[in-house]
Amino acid sequence: MNDFAVEQEDAPEVHPRQSRAGHRWWIKALAALCVLCAIAAGILAYHFPFSRKTVSESLLESFPGELKIDRFEVRYFPHPGCVAEGVTFRLKSSSAAVPPLVTIRKLTIQSSYLNFLVRPHLVSRIELDGLRVNVPLPMDAGRLGSGQGTSVITIGEVIAHDAVLEVARHGDKTPLQFDIHDLSLKSASAKSGASYRVDLRNPEPPGEIHSTGHIGPFQKGDFAETPASGEYSFDRADLSVFKGIAGVLSSKGKFAGSLGKLDVEGGADIPNFEVLRSGHALPLRTRFVLAVDATNGDVAINNLTAMRGGTNIAVNGSVAHRGDMHGKFTSLNFTVRDGHMEDLLPIFVAGHEHPSPLAGETNLTAQVTVPPRGKRLLEELALDGDFDVSDGHFEKATTKASVDKFSAGASGEKKETPANPAPADSAESVPAQLRGHVVLRSTIATMTDVSLSIPGADANMHGTFNVISQKIDFHGTVRTNADLSQQSSGAKSIFAKMLDPFFRKKRGTVVPVVISGTYRDPHFGLDLNPVNK
Repeated sequence: MNDFAVEQEDAPEVHPRQSRAGHRWWIKALAALCVLCAIAAGILAYHFPFSRKTVSESLLESFPGELKIDRFEVRYFPHPGCVAEGVTFRLKSSSAAVPPLVTIRKLTIQSSYLNFLVRPHLVSRIELDGLRVNVPLPMDAGRLGSGQGTSVITIGEVIAHDAVLEVARHGDKTPLQFDIHDLSLKSASAKSGASYRVDLRNPEPPGEIHSTGHIGPFQKGDFAETPASGEYSFDRADLSVFKGIAGVLSSKGKFAGSLGKLDVEGGADIPNFEVLRSGHALPLRTRFVLAVDATNGDVAINNLTAMRGGTNIAVNGSVAHRGDMHGKFTSLNFTVRDGHMEDLLPIFVAGHEHPSPLAGETNLTAQVTVPPRGKRLLEELALDGDFDVSDGHFEKATTKASVDKFSAGASGEKKETPANPAPADSAESVPAQLRGHVVLRSTIATMTDVSLSIPGADANMHGTFNVISQKIDFHGTVRTNADLSQQSSGAKSIFAKMLDPFFRKKRGTVVPVVISGTYRDPHFGLDLNPVNK
């Protein structure tokens, strides 16, 4: 207790004036801090980067035109930023009837106070709710202005959900609508563009697209010069929207270049490709190198190889606008070298039981055009080509037996019918050579210089084939090594001997023939009026 008392006696005495002076210092410091905060708040409010005026100027720099914002709210806490609702961009001097270029139901911009000090030109995040973009026709797009954006702002991330992109088309056609499920842009700026990830639904053919890559810098008013690169996948694309064909396509590839000329390389698989008249689906695989104009959808096919069975079909050409036509004009060149006829005919020939009546090694060249008239594929398709089948043979069992019997008779051989004939499907097929020229217009295939050679006989024909009704109308001559009487037996041979002098030539017998009926039910006979044909 004595020690404590001593300590109390030794403690320094605090003067009341000194205590009041210390309190006044803290009050002054606190007041000064409040003044500084007020000054900083005033400066921040005056120079706040997310004011209505600043945001409007930045938006107009990216999308020149006329801007309207229905409601605008500045946010200071917890993160600096703003919210704009009812945002609408219109082309300059456009009428009210023309859809606005861009509409956004709600635009949210968010940054941080640390960015103000360290990275003043960085915006952390932008969210777009209810985004709708209407791409005008090329003639209207020219009013957007030109030149590259000059903004120094970099956006850390742009996110849009359930957005819609509509692309205008000529005439009264409904605009193409792309439903964008998710869109994400990273490190977006006017000078360097942005990396992106997008999932969307393609309208024609309908299917799901997933793509990642980089786009930009954006060229205002000149979409074609905007660079882009990346990879894509296209799944569950329904080809039945195109009249005349069907199947479900899946494709993967990569691309690079500008929006006006994207070099695309990839492949596509169609496990159930079908030309509707054929009545059956077949697998088809392709590899391709394309040049795509993403601003209007035109495609130049530099190198496409379609693989059907053991046959490769080389294709080049274009699917693009031409003249004043409202739609895409298709012009393709097809080449097959050392292919197989049994791989090609089933694509077009109807029937499941015997899809290919003829097999053999084939070479062909053809030019195909399809104008955009809106009719069925086979009604619009025009073709001009040459074909050559070597070492061919007939696949249908009954046809094999008939051709074998005819070949033997044409050679002057007498084949007796055995007591126990072999089944028709075991008949040996005689070799055949087939070549000719075909022109297809308005569903009618006109074939000229058609020659068919089998042992003992050569046929030269010309005529037409309707690809819709499958009606046949062919005329020509058949030259055989043997006389008619040698090709017949019994009473027929007696009558044929009477005709031998009329058809006998220096190198055998030449008989005018006609083939009529349909592909499924052909009829063969003598052409009694060959001159007029």
